[in-house]
Amino acid sequence: MKSIARIIGYILWIGSGLLMLGFWFSAMVDWLGIFGYILAIFLSPGIVIFPIVFWIVEGVFPTFYFLVWGIGIVGMIIGGLASDDR
Repeated sequence: MKSIARIIGYILWIGSGLLMLGFWFSAMVDWLGIFGYILAIFLSPGIVIFPIVFWIVEGVFPTFYFLVWGIGIVGMIIGGLASDDR
């Protein structure tokens, strides 16, 4: 049972991280074009700074970003609690 919980937790954690990476790349490309793609490779999004900048530029609060972020944190907690490495 612990292995299933660990796998589910890791899938949630890694999946949300990849989804947030895609969100970062799509926002940068939308704002700056191909130059935004190049910058997105070399710059890392700040966990607090990027949502605020997104909110200012787009004019919409990034609820999806925070929802995915929360799912990643829950997945990390589940994976950590189910892990045998203590």
